[in-house]
Amino acid sequence: MLPSEEERSKIQEAQVANPELPLGSAEHFLLTLASISELTARLKLWAFKLNYENIEKVGNFINELVVQVNLVNNSYGYLFSRK
Repeated sequence: MLPSEEERSKIQEAQVANPELPLGSAEHFLLTLASISELTARLKLWAFKLNYENIEKVGNFINELVVQVNLVNNSYGYLFSRK
């Protein structure tokens, strides 16, 4: 989705060659994306932040599951039934 350097330069060249013609919405969008510094890193961080809550929930579930399994394994009644 990110514009290549070639796309960016072609849009800018067309804009300079025909300043009276407004950019189309797609071209304007691509130039806007190209103007954002470190866009790829920012998008990756944003995606991580959006997904972090889900990752944290899964981690909490796994930790609780481990605690419960340990409780069952160490319970008095479970020890007698294993012999």
